[in-house]
Amino acid sequence: MAVTSGTVGQVERSRNPRGQGVRLRDEILDTARELLGEGEPITLRSIARRAGFAAPSIYRHFPDVDSIMATVAEDAFADLAATLRADLDDLPAERRLREIAARYLDYAQQHPQHYALMFGGVWNAAKVVDEHPERAERLNQLGLNALAVLVEAIEACVAEGVSASTDPFRDATALWVALHGFAQQREAAPLFVWPEGLPDTLVTSLAHLGR
Repeated sequence: MAVTSGTVGQVERSRNPRGQGVRLRDEILDTARELLGEGEPITLRSIARRAGFAAPSIYRHFPDVDSIMATVAEDAFADLAATLRADLDDLPAERRLREIAARYLDYAQQHPQHYALMFGGVWNAAKVVDEHPERAERLNQLGLNALAVLVEAIEACVAEGVSASTDPFRDATALWVALHGFAQQREAAPLFVWPEGLPDTLVTSLAHLGR
């Protein structure tokens, strides 16, 4: 079961008393998401205890807890990308880009634990790569599907003549960094009075809008 905007932290699980097959794999992932949403430590033992099966049965599907976390992160990024894309095809390119930026920030605010997992606050993918270089190819792909949404949106702005970007990938990356930084700072400094319209200012500047 993939993480979705409506199910993050509120996963209903159908238990498999025999602990076998695809249902067990799904239950392992659902339990990890459940613990993550509650801010609880995620270990093989905590997953097994919460789900009600023996920890060794997890090894049939995942060699270690990092493999579980990687899968949860992949699903979260896929959910983010789907959220950014949904029902925007009919909008003019500039409005689409601004809506994508707003949705990105909403996702970070509504799912803080999952967002932290995705960006190293709960689980460090780089450390896993150091310890398991054979996993680098998979882990290096994390987040690229969400970044692609921004790249395509800026490309559409260029095509419609509302952006002066000459390198949509570079500018989308810069915008992603800026949005991520704003999301992190907003979480870290909730009492700060942020200037009104700051996200739109970031979009305008970094996507070179207003040509």
